[in-house]
Amino acid sequence: MLVTKHAAELCALLVNDLFGELPSRILVALFTKGRSNITQLARHTSLDPRILRNGLGVLAQHNLLYHYTDPDTNVTSYEANPDSCYNLVRSGKIAEVIDSQYGTAERNLVQTLIMLGNARVADLTHAFTSRTTRPTNGTHDPNSGLIESEDYLNTVLSRLIQAEIVETVRLDSFRSLAEVYREMDADVNRTAPGEKATKNKVENHALLVDRFRDFRDQSKSLKRQLDRFNGPVSKRRKLQNGASHADSFSDSAPLDPNIIVRVNYEKCLVQLRNQRLAEFAADALGEVTGQVYRALLEMLTTQLSRCQPDPLIGDQTGGQQQVAVTSVEILEHLDEIVEVQNGIGKAPKEKIDFQSAEKVKATPLDYESDSDDSDSAQAPPRRGPATVHDESESDDEVVERAQPRTAQQANGVARSRVKFEDEESHGSRLDQMRQHLLLLAESRHRFVRHCGTHGRGQWTVDFGQLMESLREAEMDAYIEHSFGRHGLRLTRILREKGKLDEKMLPSAALMKKSDVQGKMLAMQMAGLVDVQEVPKDNSRLANRTLFFWFFDGERTQSQLLDDIYKAMLRCLQTLQVERHKERNILAFVERKDVKGKEEEVMTAEHYNKYTRHLEEQKKLLGQVMRLDDMAAIFRDY
Repeated sequence: MLVTKHAAELCALLVNDLFGELPSRILVALFTKGRSNITQLARHTSLDPRILRNGLGVLAQHNLLYHYTDPDTNVTSYEANPDSCYNLVRSGKIAEVIDSQYGTAERNLVQTLIMLGNARVADLTHAFTSRTTRPTNGTHDPNSGLIESEDYLNTVLSRLIQAEIVETVRLDSFRSLAEVYREMDADVNRTAPGEKATKNKVENHALLVDRFRDFRDQSKSLKRQLDRFNGPVSKRRKLQNGASHADSFSDSAPLDPNIIVRVNYEKCLVQLRNQRLAEFAADALGEVTGQVYRALLEMLTTQLSRCQPDPLIGDQTGGQQQVAVTSVEILEHLDEIVEVQNGIGKAPKEKIDFQSAEKVKATPLDYESDSDDSDSAQAPPRRGPATVHDESESDDEVVERAQPRTAQQANGVARSRVKFEDEESHGSRLDQMRQHLLLLAESRHRFVRHCGTHGRGQWTVDFGQLMESLREAEMDAYIEHSFGRHGLRLTRILREKGKLDEKMLPSAALMKKSDVQGKMLAMQMAGLVDVQEVPKDNSRLANRTLFFWFFDGERTQSQLLDDIYKAMLRCLQTLQVERHKERNILAFVERKDVKGKEEEVMTAEHYNKYTRHLEEQKKLLGQVMRLDDMAAIFRDY
């Protein structure tokens, strides 16, 4: 995370709101002065070292800073962890996605770990088992969402560890990965006195990458043990279809009570990205197609540990290759309540291009290419009018599979050519689901790629290209909202053409010269576009100079991110002011004898003020969540 002024202020405000002024003050000093020891922090903050240690303990407990003790000097240095600080704003989103994907018990456990930071298994056991007053005799109700026994806690925690939502903590977990990488780099390339550096740089880098990957994956050792004992997490999910949660995990391996665990935010970001992409697909192609896409993403990201490649070694999956899943596997994973027969248009057989619909693309297309002609992929063989995978397959089934091309037209591309049928589809559930997958594959956003023919079709997702498409969509929405359709048109032309002479812009945009100049100047003041002056001679006169406008996407994204941080900061500061204004009423409703019956206890005037404050708080926090969605798209996904 690039820490700008507004990002640092936002992180400090989040920490101040949740943990108090002392940790926030220390964090501000670390952001401002950089890596420091406790003597330097005492000088920067004008605080007593004893008080500083209390604040540092809170920050370390919640993983909000890195710390490392030099074995030679025995001096501990501290460094802010901006990513963990910012992730505090996503606590509610993480809890919701865990609830939807795993269950209420898992959500409660994750919420507890978010509040505690790091926790021993024994402490978690004591915390959850002491919440219930009735004897459980080792039994529990899996539908209640309550963790009432040690065995059930062991079951829930094992599942989260296998899914990488929760990871184990060791001493080196509190070190900055960049610092560890620098140390390993220096150790690998170290030479003896008088010895020449004759080692192969390529071999040294490969050795460095292997060592760093091993260090980073040490937190997954318990996951690997549980996978051997319980089976992979994908199999455990499959066993839950038609069985209770407790029955499928009744034989979970017991956990060491002294193990320390915490939430793995990188894996949580993978789950949040799946949710965002499924919503994106649902908005573009329909609700049912979005549900099918969500099932596909869940299977593809089961073994995916992070959204983006590691910036230090460029490794995204921990050495794993890009995976693909078959149509049969997706159907087994898809919830049975999803009505896959909905959301797909019907068309006569003669109007369907089966070869294009079933075309297999073994490698991803270039992002800038919109044509399949340059692709080296080849279509499966055809029999008669359709592409088939099974000799026993009927023409009607093939038609059902190949209808997404017309379904896209039914979503608004060419409605006049679509003929809907009232009778029910004769194809099987698998054939109907494949129509949604083919519709996703032929979308201009390239949600999926049809990469094979095994298992009635193999599918994968090129996340890099897909996220670039999503970032462009968000950027276009921001530009259109700020500068209108004409501003969006001009920036799209510059993105496509690169640098363009200002004399060519009016004709390219079909706009008046005065309108183009006014819009370009407004966008230049906002930092979206810039101009390069190229003089024809040494006189440098205006009429002897070429002016080339260009759009810098990376700079615009960085500036937009900083604006998002600033807007989130202003929302939270406004919320603080509102809470201070109504501090007496808020303190009153926090009393135990008032909670739950505010309307009965409070006067009408005070209750109206309280409800208005809650409405304003909901609007401000909702705006913060929407801004965080944008920040995640441009930064994390």
